[in-house]
Amino acid sequence: MLRAVNQYGFYCIPEQYKKREVSRILLKGEVNEPNTIALISKFAGDGDIISGGCFIGDFMPALAQAAGKRQVHSFEPNPDSFDASTTTLKMNNIQNVKLHPVAVGEKADTLHLQIASFKGRILGGMSTIVEEAAEGQTIEVAVTPLDDLVPKTRKVSVLHLDVEGHEWPAVLGAQRIIAKNTPLLVLEATKDWQHRAYEEKLRETFPDLNYTLMGAMERNGFYLPQD
Repeated sequence: MLRAVNQYGFYCIPEQYKKREVSRILLKGEVNEPNTIALISKFAGDGDIISGGCFIGDFMPALAQAAGKRQVHSFEPNPDSFDASTTTLKMNNIQNVKLHPVAVGEKADTLHLQIASFKGRILGGMSTIVEEAAEGQTIEVAVTPLDDLVPKTRKVSVLHLDVEGHEWPAVLGAQRIIAKNTPLLVLEATKDWQHRAYEEKLRETFPDLNYTLMGAMERNGFYLPQD
């Protein structure tokens, strides 16, 4: 296990993850996606933050500080990443993060998570839900809708999803949260057209909220409801 530190706290980095992009950033003492973290923190207000996948917990020290007496809800289905993020939380004595060892999606299910390439390369934070199992490459993981993961009594100010292409099923599993709380939505996408596609889907799914793409940075699109 490697250790890293930046302005927000300490991080646990498994040896097999040391060459991953996020790990390299943290090992240099820098912050991964600092502008995204700053904007999420700004919009935290008096509500909870939902942020995942957690990976090794690279967002957690900053978001835990932003949440203060409120809560951060996160999830990580990759066992190695879950263990690392759990250690990151302990290293920083973080008490207000609720971390769950599951993937999130539209409905409760069991799906295949690809954790290694066909050449055996460990994917780490790029682990992704796939349709078919592949020996030595995938594991079965539990899937839980965010509406079931986050108690109905919690007020949510921000919903941040970076789940390697599984963002939309995760949104569909959070329809109660979104309709009730109208949070800032932060959705990761690798292509510019995907940000607009999410805007169209949000307007179709939540026609009364008029979610609008406010802009994009660090591969994330930011959406707010408009009157």
